[in-house]
Amino acid sequence: METTTPRTRRDGEERARRVDAVDDVTALRVVLVRLQRQLRTHVGGALTPSQASVLARIEHEGPMRMGALAEAEGTSAATVCRLVDTLEAQCLVVRVPDPVDGRASVVQLSGEGAQFLEQLRSRSTEVLRRAFEQVGVDERTAIARALPALATLTEHLHCLEADRSSGAGVGAPGGVDQTNRRRRARPER
Repeated sequence: METTTPRTRRDGEERARRVDAVDDVTALRVVLVRLQRQLRTHVGGALTPSQASVLARIEHEGPMRMGALAEAEGTSAATVCRLVDTLEAQCLVVRVPDPVDGRASVVQLSGEGAQFLEQLRSRSTEVLRRAFEQVGVDERTAIARALPALATLTEHLHCLEADRSSGAGVGAPGGVDQTNRRRRARPER
């Protein structure tokens, strides 16, 4: 007959809580990815997620040099150049001389780009509103109650990005795995 001490019981309970937390985080990630995919499907649009992210970042942060944009998006300058070329061809962004260094240029949102983002957000909000109306009252209440916690989670992700940008890595206080350094928090699309 095997007996358990209070310590081994606590260790087992702690392991079970960690497994439950991993399961919860995995389920959250899957739901968020599916939600984003469904929004893209229903809203449509002429932009890829990467193009929409670049457009939203320029709107959020203002005119940017290509290098700064690549860094903020966590991608290469060549990739950003291709994305900006496509956005420029659609008249959503324009390149203008850098006011600080006239030899360089910055990318800024065009009027059409600002209007496009507003329409995209409007359509997304409308699609979510219609879906939200189809959910039962208890589920709507649960979603509403979860919003502050999700906002807090977003802030923690933002802090992880700041830690990564400052060079903190695994083992550093608040550090993150450097193998995921290309992942960046995306501005609202």
